[in-house]
Amino acid sequence: MTIKKAGDLLVPLEEYPIVDCSATVLDAVIRLDEARRKTGVGRQPYQAVLVADKEGKIVGKLGQLALLKALDPRSRIADDQDALARAGVSDNIMETAFGHARSFQVGLSEMCAGTSALPVQSVMDPFGERIDIGTPIHEVIHQMLERRNLSFLVTKDGRPVGLIRLSDLCDEVMRQMRQAGTNQIGED
Repeated sequence: MTIKKAGDLLVPLEEYPIVDCSATVLDAVIRLDEARRKTGVGRQPYQAVLVADKEGKIVGKLGQLALLKALDPRSRIADDQDALARAGVSDNIMETAFGHARSFQVGLSEMCAGTSALPVQSVMDPFGERIDIGTPIHEVIHQMLERRNLSFLVTKDGRPVGLIRLSDLCDEVMRQMRQAGTNQIGED
């Protein structure tokens, strides 16, 4: 029995949609949409765009949750609240200011229009977690559960080579479960 490793399930960086960190959220959405339309049969569609710095180093990703968080003014307000608290602004002043800000809430179309012009770097999730290409799949599962990540940057000799995604991992788990079930039926 061969033990599958992270490298067996990764999506190579060359195949993944990537935008420069100076791109807008709209640029990233367009790139993601293009990549999703080109997804081959039997592959999970892309759910994120990777973000590269000026030297081409992968520094983060704009996934579905980060995109929704960028749309939600309450998420931005929470980030602002943390910064203001560190600066020593009182809770009463913050609550008054944020109460006024909440009264100006707009509809989805307006939120999308405003968010689309933001720099992708300001709303992306930075890549801090990495998995080595030789990591056994059972350890990748453990890391995803423990760290609550939907994907990991996969490295070889410390250099990024691809991404392992929850969707591909689950596809492999289901494939192996079906195979195990078929083997059990054949043994009966």
